Amino acid sequence: MCGIVGYVGQKTAKPYLLDGLKRLEYRGYDSAGLALFSEKDYVIKRNAGPVQGLADATLDSGQRETMGIAHTRWATHGAPNETNAHPHRAGDLVLVHNGIIENYSEIKDRLTKTGVRFSSQTDTEVFAQLIEFHRRKIQDQQPNLSAEDILISALETSMKEVDGHYAILLMARSVPGKIFGVQNGAPLVASPLKGGCLIASDIQAIIPYHNEVCFLPKGEILVAENGKFWTRAPGSSALHAPKLERMDWTADKVEKDGFDSFMLKEIFQQPLVVADTLSGRLPAKEHEPFIWDHQKAHEVLWKNVKKLYLIACGTSYHAALISKYFFEKWAKIDCEVDIASEFRYRSPVLAPGTVVGVISQSGETADTLAALRLANAAGASTFSICNVPSSTIARESGFQYPTKAGPEIGVASTKAFTAQLTVLCTLALDVGRLRGHLDLASFRALARLPHDLDRVLGQSETFIKIGEKLKDRRMVLFVGRGTMYPMALEGALKMKELTYLPSEGFAAGELKHGPIAYIDKDITVVTLAPKDDWYSKTLSNLEEIRARGGHIIAIGSETDEQIKRQCLSGGDEFIGLPESAWGTQPILSVVPLQLLAYGCAKALGRNIDKPRNLAKSVTVE
Repeated sequence: MCGIVGYVGQKTAKPYLLDGLKRLEYRGYDSAGLALFSEKDYVIKRNAGPVQGLADATLDSGQRETMGIAHTRWATHGAPNETNAHPHRAGDLVLVHNGIIENYSEIKDRLTKTGVRFSSQTDTEVFAQLIEFHRRKIQDQQPNLSAEDILISALETSMKEVDGHYAILLMARSVPGKIFGVQNGAPLVASPLKGGCLIASDIQAIIPYHNEVCFLPKGEILVAENGKFWTRAPGSSALHAPKLERMDWTADKVEKDGFDSFMLKEIFQQPLVVADTLSGRLPAKEHEPFIWDHQKAHEVLWKNVKKLYLIACGTSYHAALISKYFFEKWAKIDCEVDIASEFRYRSPVLAPGTVVGVISQSGETADTLAALRLANAAGASTFSICNVPSSTIARESGFQYPTKAGPEIGVASTKAFTAQLTVLCTLALDVGRLRGHLDLASFRALARLPHDLDRVLGQSETFIKIGEKLKDRRMVLFVGRGTMYPMALEGALKMKELTYLPSEGFAAGELKHGPIAYIDKDITVVTLAPKDDWYSKTLSNLEEIRARGGHIIAIGSETDEQIKRQCLSGGDEFIGLPESAWGTQPILSVVPLQLLAYGCAKALGRNIDKPRNLAKSVTVE
């Protein structure tokens, strides 16, 4: 979950490194550091806290080195302090690392017995010391080898001994002018610049400079120097030219555009994101085939499905839970939803006819990727719903249904979640059509969904002001039925992520099975109350809450005068949304939930784009 950046070329490296770290700070912000390569030795600076602290500390350093590596950390092994900050030095080497070395303790014990001394608590330093240990050993045994061949041989040997999911960049004094790297399950991206080469763990750090990138192959060693780079497979001396891919993301897409946070900007982008995601997918006429990138393969995939697994983590898991209702109602497919970290550690039965779908914003989520690989190894048909088409999950899945949300910088997912729901709703509708049933009301509602979302955002100031009032509440509960139950989970997650207030989501039918004990005058209950098949039961829940003194925020239809009167007469809040079909109601409901959390977090003075202890892309377990 850390951010890594490297630059080698003709220009001063430090500005590239600091700018890249700032753009990757959503991946980690406990500490930051950089190492610049000078003629005689490294210039290393590390700082506890955010990237700005590192930038301030190096402001007047006068360093003009043209090669360096940098890192922003999200602590796993070792406290978030300067000692444990990257880069880590080991003799001739300096190294930055994203990921986890699972057997670091065993390796550390072995190296300690040989006389190696460690200065940090991190697994990263263990990796650096292991490479340096083998480099010295190979240098003693084969002094005629070039310094570069010795280093690569040491790296290959170390990779065989290390268990884990990682990406690293390293420099060696004995090999001036070159940066080396490798990825084993954690992303690493490189791009050739005019007179230089930029490498990072995420395209966010590269896009402002160039829109052609190479997603480095797993297990291959990267060698980058002035203006060019190549890869080589372990054990081979053959060099492979990079395969560059053009990204349609531009630098302006990762700026705030006048909003006070990336999250708020991304909330307001949702109508356009939904329009982009639907563009070219809906047929011109009802009952005609929906349009996918590989039409025949899509139809083959869904022709004989007997069971569907949907696997995800966090917010993506909530999107999967909601779409379970879609697939079971429209397509009549038995659908099971699993948290990726649980799916991969049990023994799921993947019988013939099973399709496994994985959902991930980044396409690099460690547990979700492991679940996908488990499904692939079992011979199940697989598909992915990702926001990064060239991500590992997208590449390794059998079929891809990409979202088109563009870069999402705010750690708390907003527009990526909405895009996932849009794809899942569209997909389930189409699979239902293939199996003889099409919900025409939801189909028609999809076409006007961007317009309806725009209408909801027209009330944004109201939602934010209601959210501000929650800052002194002891707890916020979210309840709903049907598709609104997973949406209640998502509302609670947003409130937790952004405000740190105790927040829980429940199925409304479970109120009397425990959660009702929470309710008193200091508790707010956000009730998702659309006019659906469970409407009368939701009304009963509202009365139960009111009878116990709970403060209510009801989110329902703008034409629902009954709930509106109930709320306003009792000093509660009512949020009215445009009338919509059953399948699109959840997508409209998420906007006020996002803005309630945003308003409360702003009133509390929280760091909205970078909530404490969280990272955007969870690329380690």
